[in-house]
Amino acid sequence: MSKAKSIWSKADTFLSLTRKILLNSFTVVVLILLTVSMFGILGSMFETKEEIDIQDKILWFKPVGVVVDSSSTSSTSLDSLLLGSTDIKQHELDDLIEVLTNAATDDSLQAVYINVSELSMYYASAFDLANAVKNVKDNGKRVIAYGEIFGNNAYLISSQANEIILNKYGTVGSFGFSRKREYVKDLYENIKLNQHVFISGEWKTGPEPYTRNNMSEEDKTSWNDFALPLWNKMTGFMETARELPEGTIQEYGDRFFELSLTEPESSQIALNWGLVDMVFTVEELRHWFFEQYPNEDNDKTKLPDAVSIYEYLSTFKKEESTSENKIAVVSVEGAITTGEASFGVAGSDTIVKNIRKAIKDDDVKALVLRVNSPGGGVYASELITNALQEFKDTNRPIVSSMGDIAASGGVWVTTLSDEIWAKNETLTGSIGVYATIPTFENLYDWVGIQVDGTSSTKAGEWDPRSPMPESVKNAIQASVDNTYDNFVDKVSLNRNMKYEEVHAVAKGRIWSGKKALQLGLVDKIGDLDDALNAASILADIEDYKVIQYYKELDPFEAFLSELIENLNVKFDLGKNTKAVIDLLNNDYKFIDKEKEINIISYCFECEYFEAK
Repeated sequence: MSKAKSIWSKADTFLSLTRKILLNSFTVVVLILLTVSMFGILGSMFETKEEIDIQDKILWFKPVGVVVDSSSTSSTSLDSLLLGSTDIKQHELDDLIEVLTNAATDDSLQAVYINVSELSMYYASAFDLANAVKNVKDNGKRVIAYGEIFGNNAYLISSQANEIILNKYGTVGSFGFSRKREYVKDLYENIKLNQHVFISGEWKTGPEPYTRNNMSEEDKTSWNDFALPLWNKMTGFMETARELPEGTIQEYGDRFFELSLTEPESSQIALNWGLVDMVFTVEELRHWFFEQYPNEDNDKTKLPDAVSIYEYLSTFKKEESTSENKIAVVSVEGAITTGEASFGVAGSDTIVKNIRKAIKDDDVKALVLRVNSPGGGVYASELITNALQEFKDTNRPIVSSMGDIAASGGVWVTTLSDEIWAKNETLTGSIGVYATIPTFENLYDWVGIQVDGTSSTKAGEWDPRSPMPESVKNAIQASVDNTYDNFVDKVSLNRNMKYEEVHAVAKGRIWSGKKALQLGLVDKIGDLDDALNAASILADIEDYKVIQYYKELDPFEAFLSELIENLNVKFDLGKNTKAVIDLLNNDYKFIDKEKEINIISYCFECEYFEAK
């Protein structure tokens, strides 16, 4: 007995000592970080702002990351501290356009260098940037484009430059739009999982991977009706800028692999076809730049003297309106879900808070809802519209501005708008609803598990471990159909159209902004500035200032964010570990016990839109 006590005593002593060491070590680390952070914050208070010299520099326009309407944090500051920042670099479209617009008439700059081969965006944003680059060239400023791999968007933008330089080992891969999906119907049958799908709207093809082994004709038709006109517009834009015969880009894409048989260097193919002007290695590019724009160090191994995007942006003196009138811009960016907003997620909690800020501010005379979303959960979308209704009840106008994507739930949240604006290339529509519910009776039977029990009510008898009764199937389908009817009713009321008119162009089908205007689903074609101007007219105000709300950080999160920014602290856990964490953070589940039925208004076509 005493021997056992001795063992437990030693174990207790060891655990206590370990706990103290870990606690004390953590405390020391926190105190060190706090101290250094305080010094960093104090130092920044007395730091003088360095003057940015742009005279005779080249604007180095090389954004890496993704184009967004409004940047947001993709992970909490604590995650960033412990796991290393997983943030994707976000570039607000307005900032990029403003930089190029100013550069077009800035005599201080010698030239503009464009490299967007590592920048991701959708097509409406790509056309905006292409037009901005064209404007720089049209104003007489030399524009030099470079890249390693030019996809559709990168080549569209770069084609507007005076010269295009391709890396010797690179490719012009502007091969049009491709949409491929993985169909898992047989897989689910093999693993004994039954996926029950309930759809309202025959063009709502999002759940097809669960029900088919190939793409339906409806899916192909809907997609091609959107993509082919966009591809024709894009190739026309490229060919006009490059002074190429009509059809050159299409023929290049059709014959690329055939051409590769006689000319294995893909960069040389692009050069032969007039798609680029020069083919360089990185070293040759430096030497070429030295000949064109020698740097201050007179070093031919260095790139020219340049100013970056955000250095240049910081030199602009933005005139702030002194008007007491405000127009609030509330962003719905990403998949619509409940919870807080983050990168790629339009969290309804954050959006509702922002709408309520506008409600409480009497100086806000109108609200512009900026939508860049493929949709999401019906419940979350309805939470947003409920808050918008509260704003509308104060007799202040709401104008919606659709960005690259405003489909499914992205349309739902616009249904209280006095006006809806879209871009020609906006992907919109997909007015439809579906629900998916897996059941596991075959899997349980295969492994030899029986499920049995009792329930107080008939409604409580069934769970997904058992076959789904017809009564449950009928009830869920009725709920999905009812949600679809409500969706169409909302659109009908907003657009002053009959139910049958909206239903005819709804059914889950996607449309371009240009086609949506013809169908009556939007009012006008234009950008965010046009929507703001429309809002001021509806509010009957001549002058106004624009305010935009962002996600609020709690004090601890704000402190950690400042700490990390000053110290650049991170612990690198490796790619594999991060991949697992990302998978878990994305809620990869076969079934959510808290929410077994999830009714969704979402556009999968938008998510899987891929540029080749």
